[in-house]
This record gives sequence, C-alpha cells and structure tokens, in this order.
Amino acid sequence: MSDFIGRYLNKVDKKGRVSVPASWRSSLISKEFSGIIAQSSLSEKSIDAYPREYLELLQNKLDSNDPLLEENEYESTVLFGGSVLPFDSEGRVILSNSLRAESYIEAEALFVGMGRRFRIWSPKTFDEYLARAKLYMDKRRKNKS
Repeated sequence: MSDFIGRYLNKVDKKGRVSVPASWRSSLISKEFSGIIAQSSLSEKSIDAYPREYLELLQNKLDSNDPLLEENEYESTVLFGGSVLPFDSEGRVILSNSLRAESYIEAEALFVGMGRRFRIWSPKTFDEYLARAKLYMDKRRKNKS
C-alpha cells in the first residue's frame, strides 16, 4: 500500500471540486475504483480520506469481529459514514457541502499525508491543530527531562 506523505494546498471551486495531489493520484487509481473514500474526522475538524485498499483492510477486520463492539467503532464509522468520491477527468473530487461545513473548508483545502491515509483540512484549522500538537510535544519532552 502506498504512503501519503507531505502537505499540498489546493483551491476548492464553487462546486466543491478540489484536485487531489497529483503525486498521490496513482495510488488512488485501480481497476475497480478511482478516487477516495472520505468521512468527517472523528477527532478533528477535518476530513479523513483513504484509498480503496485501506477500506478493504478495515472491512477485513470487521468481517472477523462484531462491527458494533466498542473496539471496532472507528472502523465501523468509516464504513457506515464514509462517502465514495470518484475522480473526474482532471483528478478532482467533489467535497459535499456537509463535508466542507464540518471541516470549515472554503476556498482552499490542505491535504496532509498520514502514511496509509490522509486528512483534508482548512489551512487555518490545520495551523491551529499544528500549534496545539507542538505544545503537547513540548510538554511531553519537558516531562521526560
């Protein structure tokens, strides 16, 4: 499975279309499906996004366990609440009004790689998140000293 690394800032048009980073697209194209699986993040004001293969991993985990058990809650929400966003001919996906509203995405979307998946953020919201994360890491480093 391909890794999603880096940050890419792209414009969102009035119809909610946004280009997925070109360097990531080849990892998101298969015979069965070309696009992303997306849902509102459970932990941040952003959109969690996955390739089809990641979704298969989650489904396999749920196939071997009860999807309603608490330890399977995250995987279940992806399947129950995810949206299939296919690529158009230019490598764009359409972010629905509800996804954009829940993640505060307006004119720009920041794609942030997280290894096997990625998040799509409002640039301002990501800057706030990054500031909180840095403070948290600074506190952890100080506590270890």
